Amino acid sequence: MLYPIWFLVVTLAYFVKGTAGFGNSPIHTGLMAFFLNNADLTPVDFVLTFPANIALTVKHRKQLVPRLWVPGALITMLAVIPGVLLLKNMDGRVLKVLFGIVIALLGADMLRKKSAGSKAPPQWAVLALTAVSGTINGLFGIGVLLAAVMGRVIPDSRTFKANISAIFTAGNLVMLPVYLLTGLLTKEVVLRALSLYPAMALGLFLGIRFAGRLKEETVRKCTALLLIACGLFLTLGNLSTR
Repeated sequence: MLYPIWFLVVTLAYFVKGTAGFGNSPIHTGLMAFFLNNADLTPVDFVLTFPANIALTVKHRKQLVPRLWVPGALITMLAVIPGVLLLKNMDGRVLKVLFGIVIALLGADMLRKKSAGSKAPPQWAVLALTAVSGTINGLFGIGVLLAAVMGRVIPDSRTFKANISAIFTAGNLVMLPVYLLTGLLTKEVVLRALSLYPAMALGLFLGIRFAGRLKEETVRKCTALLLIACGLFLTLGNLSTR
């Protein structure tokens, strides 16, 4: 009964990723968190998003700029480890409340500011926010905070997609052995994720195909509103559950 819903959610999530270069994980995990715990969802999303990040990095490889992605990649690779450990050991309902708050705030930030062209933050703030984003990425599998920061540093959409995907890929390389060592990545998780690969591939293909036809501002606003709604419902629903 749950699979058709999951298939549609994954297709939507990766359509957004193909269009904007990010946003798949908060949509996927945010919507499916109404049905499953984060500890069951984040590893599945990891198996789905790893090849998607590689595909986007390869597609936009000519736009890779080492000074943009290498520092972010190194910080993210270190910061995801405590996030994964928290995911393994924290209470499921508490995680859902925290996750709801995080994605609602990220959605509000996306709605409030332009994804590109805004005033760039200072270098120390970029590095600090990258570390926070890495921990959130390990905990919830989402990198929207990093995308929000990098979007203010990189105005060009193709360069943004290439470098943000490279950073996400680097974080995924560390998350893989950590997930295996903590027991979060099991045979059942991999099989479940593989069954959703057609949805991931379909969404990513459609997103890449329509990326040049859809206004990035429209995609950003729709994604932001969806995140805010998911975050609020998820937080309020779990706060009221005893």
